[in-house]
Amino acid sequence: MNIKWLVKIVWTAFVFVVSPWDIFAGTPSAGSDTVSIIGTGDIMLGSNHPSDAKLPPNDGKYLLQNVKDILCDANVTFGNLEGCFLNSGGTLKSCKSGCYYFRMPDRYVNYLLEAGFDVINIANNHMGDFGAQGRENTMKVLKSAGLHYAGLAGVCETSRFEIDGVKYGFCGFAPNSGTVKITDIAKAKQIVEDLDRDCDIVIVSFHGGAEGKTNNRVPRKTETFYGENRGNVYEFAHAVIDAGADIVFGHGPHVVRAAELYKDRFIIYSMGNFCTSGDFNISGISGYAPIVKVYTDKEGKFIRGHVFSALQKDKTGPVLDAAHLAAKEIKRLTELDFPHTGLTVSDEGLIERKETKNAENENRISTPISSNIIDFSKQFIGYSYRRGSQGPETFDCSGFTSFVFKKFGYHLNTSCVAQVKQGMEVVKEELKTGDLIFFKGRNIASKSVGHVGIVVSNDENGNLVFIHACRRGVKMEDLNNSAYYKPRYVMGLRILDENS
Repeated sequence: MNIKWLVKIVWTAFVFVVSPWDIFAGTPSAGSDTVSIIGTGDIMLGSNHPSDAKLPPNDGKYLLQNVKDILCDANVTFGNLEGCFLNSGGTLKSCKSGCYYFRMPDRYVNYLLEAGFDVINIANNHMGDFGAQGRENTMKVLKSAGLHYAGLAGVCETSRFEIDGVKYGFCGFAPNSGTVKITDIAKAKQIVEDLDRDCDIVIVSFHGGAEGKTNNRVPRKTETFYGENRGNVYEFAHAVIDAGADIVFGHGPHVVRAAELYKDRFIIYSMGNFCTSGDFNISGISGYAPIVKVYTDKEGKFIRGHVFSALQKDKTGPVLDAAHLAAKEIKRLTELDFPHTGLTVSDEGLIERKETKNAENENRISTPISSNIIDFSKQFIGYSYRRGSQGPETFDCSGFTSFVFKKFGYHLNTSCVAQVKQGMEVVKEELKTGDLIFFKGRNIASKSVGHVGIVVSNDENGNLVFIHACRRGVKMEDLNNSAYYKPRYVMGLRILDENS
């Protein structure tokens, strides 16, 4: 029997009640065709560097107490260990200025075990805070506790384990020295392929992407932070799923990012800070601490999921959040970054597949949504312009684009100044049907965006046609043949998923 289930049975018998979270979440029993896997973000349970005075209240015993029932209620529970286990000593990493050093007492590993964790990622920047001694002792401590781990190049690149008759493979990646590199996608694919050959479900963890509140989007390009290549997390996640991964848990930016369904496999690009007790900023979105629970079949195919929202407000650990702020933020970012991904996230955190409910929706799936958007927008050619109008009789530029996209489930702001912040930037030569295109307003010397349209087509010869609501009404224009708009071009953005 799984040790976390034994602990849970004993605890339930003791208090003679069943947690309401158990009823809600419903972990499958052994022998079920469904498995549940929980992922959390960064875990740093308090540091004894430079002294024990930095440790949390009550020696950290209650840091995970408020969320323990949820963490224990899964077949597998995963977390990213942001720092090393080491009672004292170690060689401090070199640092120019403003660095953090995370060194947790060995005894703190028991808090992870008691909270139900099964597998730990040790591929991240803080695993090397105290040099080789810190890394080696961390592996020793985790192994002694019976926790699975992976992430160091040439040392512990993978982990294989079996729970309730299901064979799991795990691997972790990061851009940092000594870790298995997120930037070496060819090697990452090879590692995953090897795991996939003898495991039922392969879980991949990555610590990547730029950090901070302004880096909560998935840019689909290589990210750099303080001059360091932090990887192209979008390319990486898709590549490892192509190679056989079933779940991809991301972390590193210290804020949550979007979720995506790719080839029936679940990706979340960042789960933010989970339990980070220390002297650093956990205000606002930096304090969102989601617990992401994913249900799959025994081959890793996504069935459903749930975001349990928690918050960090101080050094005493995450607490459940009745306002569901983390779930709402993941929902918002998923709708922005992957609006056509095949997932829906409710305000309360329920993650489900998008379902086709009628023939109209079925037709939209068989025809690229970008083509449907253009066909719909062409119905309004000749309609009059009216400043501030959002249709359906008259439009201004951003009122037109927001009206058209709303028809297909995409919620754009009704200001072009705000719309320019809602998508992913695309160079002009790569703009395609359904992308947004932005221009300066009447003042060509201005640096501000003042007009927006929708790309109809963009051929290999650079002939870019767009549709927009201008002062002459809703019209189609050829950018290269427009003496007015060509010199006013600012940028293009992609709102739709690239496969739309």
